[in-house]
Amino acid sequence: MPIETNRISRREALGLLSALALGAAGPARAAAWAERPVSLVVPFAAGGGTDTLARLIAQRLQAPLGTPVVIDNRPGANGLIAARSVLQQPADGHTLMFGSNSTHVIAPLASRQPVAPGKSMQDSFSIVSVVANAPLVLAVRAASSVQDLPSFLREARGKTLSYGSFGPGSSAHVMGETLAESAGVQLLHVPYKGSAPALTDLLGGQVDAVFLTIAAVEGMVASGAVRPLAITGERRLPTMPAVPTFGELGVRDMGNAGWFAVFAPAGTPAAAIASLAQALRGIVADAQVQARMVALGLEPVLSTPEQALAIWRRSLSLAAPIVRRAHIVL
Repeated sequence: MPIETNRISRREALGLLSALALGAAGPARAAAWAERPVSLVVPFAAGGGTDTLARLIAQRLQAPLGTPVVIDNRPGANGLIAARSVLQQPADGHTLMFGSNSTHVIAPLASRQPVAPGKSMQDSFSIVSVVANAPLVLAVRAASSVQDLPSFLREARGKTLSYGSFGPGSSAHVMGETLAESAGVQLLHVPYKGSAPALTDLLGGQVDAVFLTIAAVEGMVASGAVRPLAITGERRLPTMPAVPTFGELGVRDMGNAGWFAVFAPAGTPAAAIASLAQALRGIVADAQVQARMVALGLEPVLSTPEQALAIWRRSLSLAAPIVRRAHIVL
C-alpha cells in the first residue's frame, strides 16, 4: 500500500485508477497541453538508483500524457547542472526534473551558488508530486560488538564512532548529523563516492557504521555480513520488517525519510501541473509499480501538488538548522 500524505485508503486509490481509466477524453484530454515529447531531466548518471526510478516513472507517464517521455541525464554539481538546464527551457510542462530532497533541499541549503541569479530553489521550481520515500538504514558489520541502536549510542557516548555515507552533503550525511544531535553523541562522518566503497570499508573495519539506502545494504543484510540497527522514516519497511525506526527507539527528528519528486519550472501552467500530478498518482497507485519501488527499497507515495509542497517545506525547515550547525558546504 502506498504512503498517502493524507491517509487515502485503498478504496480511494482504486477509485482514482477508475477515474483515470474511464475519463471521457482519455489521455489526450488529460494532457491537452502536451504538444511534443516531454523531457524528464535526471540529475545523476544513467544506471543508478535515481535513474532507475525515473525511467520507471517516465515509461508509465507516456500513456496518460499521450506523448513520449524522454530521460535526459545531466549529472554533476549536486543537481545544479540539471536544475539550470531545466530552467533554460520554457515553463510549459515539456521539461521536468526528477529531483529529491538531496537536490532540492540539502544542495540549495549547502551550496554557495544559487540555482539562478537572485532566486532560491523554491522561487525557481514548482513541485508536482512526491512519488516515493527513500528511507535510510544505519548498519554495522556483523562482527561488531554493537547489537542494536541503544548499544551503538551507549558506545558513541564513550568515544567518537565513525559512519560512512555515499557523499558529502547527501541525505545520509544530514541524517547522520541529525542522529548525533538528537542523541547527544559524537559521530565522525566519512564520505565516499558511492555506497559500495563505504560497505567495503565497513566490512574491513575502517568505519564503525554506515548510513545508506535500503537497496544498498539489503543484500549484505540477507547474507548476514551486515547488521541493520534502525531506519529513518515513520514506519517499518516490508523488506526489513524486523528493523525498527529511530522513532520507535526514542530518537527524535529521524522520521523525515528522503524522497523523490517530479518538479516543473516555476510558472508552468496550473493545468499542466494538475494533469501531471494526476497521472503520477495513477502510476504510483499501480500494483506493479509499487512492487518495483519496494524492490528498490522505496516507499510509494501518492501526493497532490499541495501535499508535495508541504513535504518540501517541512524538509527544508528540518534540514536548514542541521546543515548550518554541521557546517555542511558544497
